[in-house]
Amino acid sequence: MSISPTRVLEDSQGRRAAFEDIEIGQSLGEMQWDISDELIDLQCQLDQDFDPLFFPQGEGGQRVAPPQITYRPPRWLFSRTYNVRGLFVRWENETFRALEPGTTLTVTGTIVDKYVKKDREFVVYQAEGRTAGGELVFRSRRTHVLDFVERSAPRAGAGIDSGIKPERI
Repeated sequence: MSISPTRVLEDSQGRRAAFEDIEIGQSLGEMQWDISDELIDLQCQLDQDFDPLFFPQGEGGQRVAPPQITYRPPRWLFSRTYNVRGLFVRWENETFRALEPGTTLTVTGTIVDKYVKKDREFVVYQAEGRTAGGELVFRSRRTHVLDFVERSAPRAGAGIDSGIKPERI
């Protein structure tokens, strides 16, 4: 007996966004994001990266966050705008100044491209984080494949939610 692959139609967050629903130029909105010592600690634990820059010792040592800490906020914007799952396949990131605890950034994003390759649907979005004074702190560009299963497979049934809660920052 052979089982045909299918793509998930809906999950606990509702109907999953179809490739056709995603519009190039669509704003992903904005969010306020606070970089805290606790958030830096969490990122270092997740990555098992304990560089002394992230945990300075002695007087006058200024703590900074690892640059990969900027991964999640753009993804939250994307997930808040479109109910999608899939795989992250490319990440470009520029950091223009140190990410320090106690900094609040406004993160904005936009859909910049989408395409089909090898019968799979890809979406490209970009985001940037700025201080309250408008200083650009980071810029990120992501490529995301909507499903691992080919787009010619039918959408049917309910799937498991990823557990990502985009409103939890």
